[in-house]
Amino acid sequence: MELSKRNMYRFPWSGNDNPIGWLEVTDKCNTYCRGCYRINGMQGHKTLEQIKEEIALLAKWRNCDNISIAGGEPLIHPDIMEIIAYIKSLKMKPLILTNGIKLENNRPMVEELKRAGAIGFTFHIDSEQQRPHWKGKSETELFELRQYYADMVHDVGHMTAFFGMTVYPGNLDFVPEMIRWANKNIDRVHGLVLIGYRNATMNGDYDYYADGKKIKLETSYVFEDTQESYLESKDIYKKIKDEFPHYETSAYMGGTNAIDKMTWLVSAQLGNRHQMYGSVGAKVMELFQTFHHLQHGTYVIYSPSNKIPKIAMLLGLFDKGVRQFNGKFLKDVLRHPLRLFQPIYVQSIGIIQGPDLLEDGRVDMCESCPDMTVWDGKLVHSCRMDEWRLYGSYVVAQRKVEEGAEIEVNGNGNVIAPDAIPVNKDIINPN
Repeated sequence: MELSKRNMYRFPWSGNDNPIGWLEVTDKCNTYCRGCYRINGMQGHKTLEQIKEEIALLAKWRNCDNISIAGGEPLIHPDIMEIIAYIKSLKMKPLILTNGIKLENNRPMVEELKRAGAIGFTFHIDSEQQRPHWKGKSETELFELRQYYADMVHDVGHMTAFFGMTVYPGNLDFVPEMIRWANKNIDRVHGLVLIGYRNATMNGDYDYYADGKKIKLETSYVFEDTQESYLESKDIYKKIKDEFPHYETSAYMGGTNAIDKMTWLVSAQLGNRHQMYGSVGAKVMELFQTFHHLQHGTYVIYSPSNKIPKIAMLLGLFDKGVRQFNGKFLKDVLRHPLRLFQPIYVQSIGIIQGPDLLEDGRVDMCESCPDMTVWDGKLVHSCRMDEWRLYGSYVVAQRKVEEGAEIEVNGNGNVIAPDAIPVNKDIINPN
């Protein structure tokens, strides 16, 4: 199927009604990832009191179903158990975004986090990390570590395990291998999050300004050239689709300025440990969001269980994706009758395309961004929060103008004279 917005469900999330509240409890981290957008240790751990205030603000402003606890590395925060328990007390789902270093050979901590109320983890593991004892390992070699975490969380039970990685042009060819591993572990890997790498460049055609003043941009995502800067969501989608016919996306989010962008692509694959049968379509994704909002008053992105009842096959009456699943599953049951009694699982794949600097200097962000976080009493994009921490505002890009050059008016320059703006005079003077 062609990757088209017409074939997908547009998530109805908004700034005031969003399934995710993004909570950053610390900016300290115990490793370094090349794609990270946070400067390590500039401010340190937030106090428990400040964190509770931010959680309350997210609950009030965002109507969250889930709080994603991030950093830095959240598991090094001394009050992490109290933070999780407080989120749970407000009837929201605490999900921990972690590199997992604190959990290696530490099953008791996983069990304690579960008792505190955590619903699960998103483990970020890729070859561009300076991870202790795993430096220099390839993406393939890191499957041993991914499997360790997936098995441990599964053995503890009743917790989710998602796995994320930053996708660069240099490791794009590895993505199908990641999908294949996740599919084989569908009973314990609830989903994948694939983030297309982005950076800002200093040798391009733009100058950067904050609060009207020209600055030298010094965030962690600044590089001297544009190498590896422009991987798009559709590139990752194509890499998966070319190798896995069962895979298809069912939902998307667009961009804030570029109408053709798909900043988030989400699929829900269906299968068991033996075979993948298909992916749900847009209608099922729409029903899932709508009924959750009707029942609980919130939209949803993380579900505690990834098992689905076989009665859900009836959704094929109006969903093309489920109909295709039904056909392949029933054919497989005819060959292997006992599989009729084995569980069916759903496994998500989320593809995220980061901000884009448009030709006119505007920054295209994710529509209805789920990862807004609290900064100084207001909501800001988490991926650009260091701009606020360093400069007190978002950074604005403007095309460079050579010294002494005149700005063209009513042409291709940056300024249009007011009397040159086209006006439909028939509307103004209908008589």
